[in-house]
Amino acid sequence: MEKAIGLLDQNDWRSDASIAYATLRLTLGVNIGLRGIVRIAHGSAAFADGIVKQMQPTVLPPSLVYAFAVTLIWVESAVGLMLIAGFQTRLALIVGGLMMTLLTFGTMQIENFQNAWLQLTYALVIFVVFVCRKWNLISLDALMGSKRS
Repeated sequence: MEKAIGLLDQNDWRSDASIAYATLRLTLGVNIGLRGIVRIAHGSAAFADGIVKQMQPTVLPPSLVYAFAVTLIWVESAVGLMLIAGFQTRLALIVGGLMMTLLTFGTMQIENFQNAWLQLTYALVIFVVFVCRKWNLISLDALMGSKRS
């Protein structure tokens, strides 16, 4: 008797777990990636200037804040695109997690506790996607036979 699609072996890309994982990874990638891509489209300098203005009350040097903000949008774009494709998923999740740590550090400097909770939510989703990588079967990583990515 054939197994129902939802009950397939967890190593089968058609399993519920693999499809659910791909959906969560894809959604996270779209969310993070479009944050960067939209900011690039609107002008990286405009975004960076806004962040520098937000961070004025802190001890962080404006030049460092500006450099971070300009770099951030490219990192967001790259992490998002990598997650969408399922390419180098492990690396994308590590970089994404560290990015959230740095964003949370800055957010706490300006005492924006509401955004800090949002960043913690991102960190939690990154954690879930990271620890469930065994289901990353609908991805470029799986297609290329990468066991470590």
